[in-house]
Amino acid sequence: MGALRTLVVLLVLPMLVASAQLVIVERIRLPFEKEHSFSVNSSIEYIFDFVPKDDEGAWPTRLWVRSSGGEPAQPLLLTARQRSGALTWQLPYLSASGRYTFYELTRTLCYDAYAVNAVDSPDCADDSALAVRGAFSLHVSSACRSSVRLDMRATPLRDWRLPFQSDHRFAVDQTSPRAYLYEFLEGQDHVRLVIASDDDTCATVSVQNNSCPVGESPTEATRRGLRMSVMRSGAVQLARSKFPRGFFVVALVEETNEACTGETGSEPEPQWLWETTFTEAEDASTRLGLRSHRKNFNVTVTAALTRAQYTVACVVTLAVFLVFYVAFLALVLAQRFSFCKPLVAPKAVLADTTSVNGVETGTDAEAATGTDSLERRRRRRDSNTTIDSCDDSNSDEEPPAVSTDASAAGRSADSDGDREQQMAEASPTPFGLPAKLNVAALARRRTRTLIARSDRYLSTLCTVAVFYALPVVQLVITFQIILNVSGSLDLCYYNFLCANPAGGLSDFNHVFSNLGYLLLGMLFVIQVRRRRSRRRRRPRHEEYGIPEHYGMLESLGVGIMVVGVLSASYHVCPNRLNIQFDMAFMYVLMVLGMVTIYQSRHPDINVRAHATFGVLAVLIALVTWGLLGGGAIFWALFTVLHIFTILVLSLHIYYVGQFTFNKRGLTEATRSLRELPSGGRPLYVARLALLLIANVVNWYFAVNGMVTMPTNFTGHVLYVLLCNTFMYMVFYLIMKLLNGERPRWYVWLFLGSAVATWIPALYFFRYGSTSWKATAASSRNRNHECKVLSFYDAHDLWHFLSAMALYFSFNALLTFDDGLSAIKRTDIAVF
Repeated sequence: MGALRTLVVLLVLPMLVASAQLVIVERIRLPFEKEHSFSVNSSIEYIFDFVPKDDEGAWPTRLWVRSSGGEPAQPLLLTARQRSGALTWQLPYLSASGRYTFYELTRTLCYDAYAVNAVDSPDCADDSALAVRGAFSLHVSSACRSSVRLDMRATPLRDWRLPFQSDHRFAVDQTSPRAYLYEFLEGQDHVRLVIASDDDTCATVSVQNNSCPVGESPTEATRRGLRMSVMRSGAVQLARSKFPRGFFVVALVEETNEACTGETGSEPEPQWLWETTFTEAEDASTRLGLRSHRKNFNVTVTAALTRAQYTVACVVTLAVFLVFYVAFLALVLAQRFSFCKPLVAPKAVLADTTSVNGVETGTDAEAATGTDSLERRRRRRDSNTTIDSCDDSNSDEEPPAVSTDASAAGRSADSDGDREQQMAEASPTPFGLPAKLNVAALARRRTRTLIARSDRYLSTLCTVAVFYALPVVQLVITFQIILNVSGSLDLCYYNFLCANPAGGLSDFNHVFSNLGYLLLGMLFVIQVRRRRSRRRRRPRHEEYGIPEHYGMLESLGVGIMVVGVLSASYHVCPNRLNIQFDMAFMYVLMVLGMVTIYQSRHPDINVRAHATFGVLAVLIALVTWGLLGGGAIFWALFTVLHIFTILVLSLHIYYVGQFTFNKRGLTEATRSLRELPSGGRPLYVARLALLLIANVVNWYFAVNGMVTMPTNFTGHVLYVLLCNTFMYMVFYLIMKLLNGERPRWYVWLFLGSAVATWIPALYFFRYGSTSWKATAASSRNRNHECKVLSFYDAHDLWHFLSAMALYFSFNALLTFDDGLSAIKRTDIAVF
C-alpha cells in the first residue's frame, strides 16, 4: 500500500511542476508619458514598474489602460500597487445596466505622500525602485488562453490642483472620470464650488475628503462625501470643518441621461454578432465610441460669503420690516394730536350720548327713555323678519324663551313656516327678497353672536395651524438630517448658486427671508387687537357703520404668520414631497380674504368657520392628489367640481344666501333666470355683473386646466384663488364708489402699495430659481446667482414682496369701511 502511494506521488508531482511552470511572471520597468503595448494570456503575468523622474514624481498619476478584446467572464485583472495601498480593476467590464461592454478605463492614483517617510524609517527600509516618490507597479494577469493586446500609459497630473477664483476646464467620458484636488488657503474657512457645462449630458459630481484612494467608479462616487447629478449647472458651499485637508472633485459621466431627465427612453440593443461578422475592421475602441458620452466641464472655486456679509443682510432685512412698526407707532401717536386726528381717526357714533368728531349719537329724549330704546332693540333683535333663513343654529345666542304650551309653540312654528313659504311664493321677486338691500336688513343678529362667529375663525385657524405645522416641521428636519448623513444633494431642490448655509441649515437665506411674514403678520394682529380694545372701551352705536368682525381679521394676521412658518419649513429641504406645505395656508388666506369681504355687507348670512375649513380640507386633499400625478381622470373630476362649486356659490351669493341646493331652491332660481330673456330685469344688476365676470374667469381656468393639465397643480390653484380675491376686492371698491362711498386717503395708500408689491412679487414667483416639477439636475439648470446684497435671490424677493403685499391688502380690508362709521346701516348698501 505504501509503495502504491509513493508511485502515485512520483507520477503526479512532475505533472504539477510542469503545469506550474506554464505561467511565466515577467517584471518590466516602464517610463512615464509613453504608450506601451503587450500581449497577455493565461501563460504569462506581468509586473510593470512605473518609476517617474524627479519632476514627474511630484504629482499624482493618471493611468490609462485599454484591451483589444476579451470577455467580461474571463477578463484581464489589473492591480495597481503603491506603498500606501492597492487598487484592482478588470478589463473588459460591463456598464451599470449590463447593456454595454467597455474595453478601456482611466483611474487616478493618489499622490504617494508617505513613500519618502517609509524609506527613512529603519524598520521599513527599502532600496527598490518603488521607494521613489510617485512610483507604482501594475500587476496584469489573464485567465484566457487567447492573447489579448494591452495598451497602457501613465501620465503625471500636473493640473491636479484646482486654482482659487480661476476657471478650470476639462472633458470627461464614461471610461475616463476626472479627479482634482483643492486645498484650503490660509485663513480660508468656506469656499463655493461652481460647476458649469455647455451640454445636457448627464454626469455625477462627487466631493470627497482628501484621502486615498479616490473613488472614481459610479459605486464609490455615490458612497463618499457629497454628490449631485449635473447637466448644465451645479454648485455647493464647502467648509474646512468638514474637509480639513481639502477635498477631491470627481466628475464622471452617466451611462444614460435618465438620472438627470427622468426619461426612460430605451436605446437599441447592440448588435455585436452583426458588427463582428460584417465589419471586421472595426475595433473595440470604435464600438465603444458609439456609446460613450462625453461632457465638458468648467469648475471654479470661489470665495464664500463672510460673516460680515451675513450680518449685513440680516440687519438690513430686519430694518426694512421694522420700518412698518415705526410707521404704525407714528400713526398711533398722531391720533393724540388734535390737528392730526381728523386725518387718521375715523368718525364714529358711540353707544352713549357723547359726540365724536361733531357727530351726535343721540338726543335727550332718547336718553330719557332709555327703557323704551332698550325694548325697541330687544324687539328688533328678536324679530323673525331676518332673511337669514338658512341659519338654524342657536349655539352662539341665548336660548329663546320656552312656551309653557308645547303644542301651541309647535302650531305657531308650523304656521310661521307656512306663512313664510306662502309669502315667498306670492312675492314677485325670487325668494321674497327686497329690490334694494341695506346692511340693517342683514345685521339683525345680536352683536355678541356675530363676534362669537367671527372669533371662531381665529380659534379654528390656530387649531388647524398647530396640528398641520408640527408634523411639517418634524418632517423637514428629518429631510435635513438625511441630507447631512447621506450626502445626496439631489434630495433637496435648492438654488445652489445662492444657497448660503448657516448652523444646521443648508439654505439659510431662503428660510430667513420668511421673517417678513412673521413680523408683518404680528403687526397686523396688533393693529386689529388695538381696534378691538378701543371698540370695547368706547362701544359704538349698533345702528351705525359696518358690524365688527375682528376675529376674522385677526385670523388673517395669524394666517400670514403661519404662511411664514410653513414656507420656512418647506425651504429647509424643498422638493416634490413637501411643496404643498409652502402653498397650503396661502389658499387659506385667499379664501378667508374673500369671506371677510363678503361678511362686511352680509353679517347675518356669512358661512360658518367649520364649513369654510371643511371646504379648505377638501381643497388640500385635491392638491395632494394632483401632486401625486392625477392624470386625465383627476383633471376631469377637478374641472367638474370647480365648475359645480362656482355655479352653486354664484346662486348662493346672488340670492343673498337664500338659495339652497334642493328642489325648491332650484325651481325658484330657474324661474327667475327664465324671465331674463323675456325682458325681465335682474333683481341685483351689479351683483349679477360681478358673478358673470367671475364665472367667465373661473370657466377659463377650469377649461384651460383640463386641456393643458399643468404639472404645477399647486400653482394653478393659487392663481385661481388669487384672481378671485383680486376680482372681489376690485368689485367691492367699484361698488363703493358707485354708491357714493368715498374710502379714506389711507385706504388708497394701502391699495396702491398692494398693487405696487403684488406685481413684482408675482413676477419673481414665476421667474423662479428652482423647479420641483423636474429632476434635481434639471432644477439646477434654473439656478442663478444672488441678486440682492449677494445674499438673496428672486425667490427671496417673492417672500419679501408677497409678505408686504398681503399686509397692505389686509390693511385695505381692515380700513375699507372706516368712512361709514357715522352712517346709519339703513343707508349702507349691500353689494
